[in-house]
Amino acid sequence: SVSKSDSCLLAAIDKSLSFEQACTLPTTWSTVHMSLLAARPKASHDVLLHAGAGGVGLAAGEYSHWLGTRVMANVGRPYKHFYLNRMGLAGRTLSSRDATAFIVGSLQLLNTSRLNWVL
Repeated sequence: SVSKSDSCLLAAIDKSLSFEQACTLPTTWSTVHMSLLAARPKASHDVLLHAGAGGVGLAAGEYSHWLGTRVMANVGRPYKHFYLNRMGLAGRTLSSRDATAFIVGSLQLLNTSRLNWVL
């Protein structure tokens, strides 16, 4: 099939992505963008990203970094903790598999402040 669109709305697919992977990017980034428009984040806000190593979590992490918010993310598997630590969230990842560890970790990270938004 053939489709027509304004060239301003199109981008070439990077060679490192499959067609299927490239198709998810607009939905992922649109989800994050619309969520953050509703949350109205500020640089001083504390943020929790559930499933921080997933597509929306990673996009929200990049967006939040750009905004200057203080991000913490919960993930389950050790390699996902390692991945997020390498992306700049060292010491700011929480366990999604152990409720006690999640509570203790989030209390330590938040200290006396509170979360401003969760995605």
